[in-house]
This record gives sequence, structure tokens and C-alpha cells, in this order.
Amino acid sequence: MSENKTGKYLKYAIGEIILVVIGILIALSINNWNEGRKNNLKESLLVKNIIEDLRLDSIQISQSLNELANQIHVVDDLIVKTFDSKKILNYDLMGLVRYSSDFRPISQRNHAESVSNLENEFTRKILQNYFLEEDKVIDIFKEYEDIIHNKIRPFLSDVGMHNLKSLYESQSDENLQVLLQPTILEEQLRNVKFQQLLFERRLKTGTFERLLNELKMDNQELIKTLSLNNN
Repeated sequence: MSENKTGKYLKYAIGEIILVVIGILIALSINNWNEGRKNNLKESLLVKNIIEDLRLDSIQISQSLNELANQIHVVDDLIVKTFDSKKILNYDLMGLVRYSSDFRPISQRNHAESVSNLENEFTRKILQNYFLEEDKVIDIFKEYEDIIHNKIRPFLSDVGMHNLKSLYESQSDENLQVLLQPTILEEQLRNVKFQQLLFERRLKTGTFERLLNELKMDNQELIKTLSLNNN
């Protein structure tokens, strides 16, 4: 009798243990599901924020590209003038030779660390690849900015090319507030140093424009891909 009772108790105890283990496993499974769901929602929200910042970056890129096109037009006219004295210059636009466009994207600055921790491998990789392309543009932007801020502007100032009166005559357009003295400008176009600065200015601006155009296309494609995969 005692052996039968012991056997029953043992079976009952084992059954209880099995039920407890099953309960624990179910609880863990539910908890993992909840955590996974929370992480998915968190990543989805992060991607939505990244998309918004990418759209803002796209607006700035388009603005910079428009500005760069105008700058290139002015620099090209100045270079042509060095070979063709009959070339007519629009002196109201010549101040753009000392003007620099901006490029300070916010998507990478705001989300680089969060992107590196994304669990979705596909999303993580396409964003990191985009940021790498963005870094290339930032590198050439720094060179472009350097030639204008640290070489072109000091040279124009040293030769007295800035027209002080223009500060009070051209307030309607920010880009035209600082014009250049036409007579001094034409004289300096025969200066080899100025010609070399124009050459470098054109080279850096053209490269910056090309890479920025490529980044704009990458930006638009990335927004489409993220939007489709985040629904």
C-alpha cells in the first residue's frame, strides 16, 4: 500500500513540476513577445523620425544645389573673361564668387548611434551605407568651404575688391549685399594668383555639386525604401 501511495505522490509531484515549468515557459514566451513587440514599435518610431530628418536634409540639399549652380555660372563667366576680354560680366552677381552654400545634414547627427543599435539588419545597413556616402560629401564640402573662406575672401579683401557702398545699396538680396569693384575685379583677372584661386574654386564647387546631386538621389531612394519597409 505504502509503495502505491509513494508512487502516486511521486507522479503527482512530477506532474506539478511539469505544469510549473510549462507555466514558466509560457510566461517567458509572452514576456519575450511583449519585449519584441515593444522593440519593433520603438524601431518603427525611430525610422519614422529618421525619414522626417531625411526629408529636411533633402530640402537643404535642393537649396544648396540651386545656389551652387549660380556660383558655378559666375565662376565660369570670370574664367571665360580671363581669356576673352569682350566677355560681358553681370557685376551684380559677381559677389557670389565669395559666397558659400551650407551643408549640415541632421539625419546622421541625430541618429547615428541609434542606427548602429537597430536590430533590423537590412534597415541598419542601408542607413549606415547612406551615412558613409554623406561623409564623402562632407569631406569635399570642407575643402570647398576652405577655398572660399580662407583663400578667396582674404584675397578679395587684400586687393580692396569689396565695394563698401553695396552694403547699403543691395539690401533686397542677401547674396548681393557685398558686391565687388568692377575695375579692380577686371584688373585682378589678369593676376595669375587670382586665376589659380578661380581654378580651385571651380574645381571644388563642381565636385561638391556632383556629389551632392548623387546624395540627393540616394536620399530620395532611401526615403522610399524606409517608408515601404516601415509600414
